[in-house]
Amino acid sequence: MRAAVLTALETVELQERPEPTAEPGWVVVKVESASLCGTDVHQYDGRIDTPFPRVPGHDFAGVVESVGEGVDEALVGQKVAVKPSLPCRECDQCGKGKPADCPRKKLIGLWSDGCLTEKVTVPSVNLIPRPEGVEAWQASLLEPLAVGLNTVDRLRILLGETVVVLGQGPIGLALTRLCALSGAGRLIVTDAREAPFEIARAYGATDCLDVSRVDDPKQAILDLTENGAGADIVIETSGFPASSAMCLDLVRKEGKLAHIGWANDLPPLPVVPIMAKTLTVLGIGGNGGRGQYERAQELVRTGRFDMEPLVTHRFGLDDVAEAFAVASAKTDGAIKVIVEP
Repeated sequence: MRAAVLTALETVELQERPEPTAEPGWVVVKVESASLCGTDVHQYDGRIDTPFPRVPGHDFAGVVESVGEGVDEALVGQKVAVKPSLPCRECDQCGKGKPADCPRKKLIGLWSDGCLTEKVTVPSVNLIPRPEGVEAWQASLLEPLAVGLNTVDRLRILLGETVVVLGQGPIGLALTRLCALSGAGRLIVTDAREAPFEIARAYGATDCLDVSRVDDPKQAILDLTENGAGADIVIETSGFPASSAMCLDLVRKEGKLAHIGWANDLPPLPVVPIMAKTLTVLGIGGNGGRGQYERAQELVRTGRFDMEPLVTHRFGLDDVAEAFAVASAKTDGAIKVIVEP
């Protein structure tokens, strides 16, 4: 079967790999749609360490092709979305037969070969049945929405609060929509390009600030808050050092900060401002894994979250190198790039 393989920085090759077989408790999924995530792009450009060669990718959906020992054969032919974090199979929870509760889950495509291939094996507990009304391409975009849900679950946004979302990539845009649905009042979003702002406004943003067009982005954001005192909630999604460095200054006293953006070159968050302002700081390391994926799919099925505006580019597996180049350079206003094997 064909698989996209990262062989070096900014180098993706299409290679032939053996057909996978399902071990006990696992299934083989035929990949129908995969979307490129910021993690994949940072593996590609070197901002996140990854061993080479590596089949990247963790956001995908497809159809169960075969099952391993101990898995209900009725799953064959089932349309599914797939949770991307794999259990370690070594901890107490895994030993008790509760892999879904594994505290040491690792992301497929980062710590193991991923989904940018024609077929991939995953534990059966990672499957989410895909109902009528949710297409494969939509289900391959659930991860940003699930991460957003994990974030708003923890932030407990109050009606009318001022919220700042730094970065309007897929996770940032998902959070813009979810914050609006959660009752945010003034909803300020930032990015270093204009392309996402039309979507952000449609999703509920009240103010869109292109930080590349202002001399002092921090002050420009503060000027949009009441009396310049900062936002009730700041959410950092971009994973860029300059954005991370200013996020504490943007939160009002006794406010909340959620940091999602991840890369090797982020600065440490200083303790003194956190203490001086009595801040609540939340580190969001993923989708939560406790119902967020299922709820994300339901938001899509019921039309509460429209995925269509996020998808700017589609490629076949033969053109996966171009897909990565577009996603990395954000060519032609790229936001979410989908690969359909």
